[in-house]
Amino acid sequence: MNIEEKLKTLILQNNLGLQVTKIQQVLGGLSHNMYKVGTDRATFAVKELDHAVMRKKEAYGNFVLSEKIARIAKQNGVNAVCALQLNGEVVLKVEDSFFMIFDWLNGQTLNSEQVTVEHCEVMGHTLANIHNIKFFDLPNHDVQNEQAVFDFASYVPLAREKDKSYAQNLQNSTNLLINLSKKSAEATNVLSDVLVVSHRDLDRKNVMWQSFTPYIIDWEASGLVNPTSELVQVAWYWSGGDVENLDLRKFETLVKSYVDVYRGKLCTNYADLVYANMSSKLAWLQYNLQRSLVETPSMLADCEVSKSLKELEYCATQFDSVLKVLKTCF
Repeated sequence: MNIEEKLKTLILQNNLGLQVTKIQQVLGGLSHNMYKVGTDRATFAVKELDHAVMRKKEAYGNFVLSEKIARIAKQNGVNAVCALQLNGEVVLKVEDSFFMIFDWLNGQTLNSEQVTVEHCEVMGHTLANIHNIKFFDLPNHDVQNEQAVFDFASYVPLAREKDKSYAQNLQNSTNLLINLSKKSAEATNVLSDVLVVSHRDLDRKNVMWQSFTPYIIDWEASGLVNPTSELVQVAWYWSGGDVENLDLRKFETLVKSYVDVYRGKLCTNYADLVYANMSSKLAWLQYNLQRSLVETPSMLADCEVSKSLKELEYCATQFDSVLKVLKTCF
C-alpha cells in the first residue's frame, strides 16, 4: 500500500468515518510525517511515526508512556493535545507503518517575531502548572548517571572528507563545543538530583495558539527533567535565543511568571542552569552530525548541524546576560 491507501485503511478500520474525503500532508515535522485527513464525520491529524524510530525496541513503550503523561496533564487543567485511544491503543499499525491519530486542532504556531511579552507570560504559567502536577513514580530510566561528553573533534575529518558546507565552522568551533559539552555534562549531573515529569520539548513548534490560549502538542519527549533547568530552556526559546535574537525582557517575563505559580523549590545554581540549557542543543548537534556523516546522508541533517553550530556559538555570547536575569528573578 502507498501512504494514501494506508491512511484510508487506518480510518476505516477504526470506524472514524465511512469515507475519506481529503488527505493533505502537513509540513513542519523533523522526524515524523503529519497528515490532515478529512472524513464524512470529522477531520483528524494523523502522525505517521518515523520507521527508524519505531525500529528501536523501546519506541512503542515510550509513545504509550508519553500519552499517559499528556492525559494526566490534561486532567489537571493543562491544554494537552492527546492521541485518540482506539480499542485501547494509542499507537496503531497498518502493514509496516505506525500511526497516531488526533482530533484536528484549528490553531497556529508562532515564529519568533510573532511571540509577544504576553505570550511569554502565558508560557511561564503553563510550564509551572505542568511542573506542579503530581504525575506518578516514573522510573529513572532516561536520566543517565553520567551525562555524555561528546567528541566533536572526531567529526571534523569526516566533514572535510565529505566536503560538507559546515566543515570549516565545525573545525573553528571545536574547542568551544568540547568546553561547553564538559561544563554542560557537569551541570546536568548536578541538577539530576531534583527531577519532575514534564514535556521536555516546549518550544514554539510544539504549542498551537487560539488567541492567547496555548495547546501543547507532541509529548513524545516527555519524561524526567530538572524543573528550573527546563524553565531556562523554555525561556531561551520563547525569547528568541534559538534564532540569535534574545529578548531579555521576554526572557525575564517568562521566568518571573513561572516563579509566581511554581510551588516547588527553585535551583539557584545559576551557572549550572545556563550550562544545562545547552545540553539538549549539544545532543541535537551530535545526533545530526551522526546522521549527516555516518548514517544515511540527509540535507535536513546538514541544515540542522549548521543551525545548531550557530545557536551554540550565540549561547556562549549570551551567558553573562542570562545569568544576570536569573539572579534578578529568583
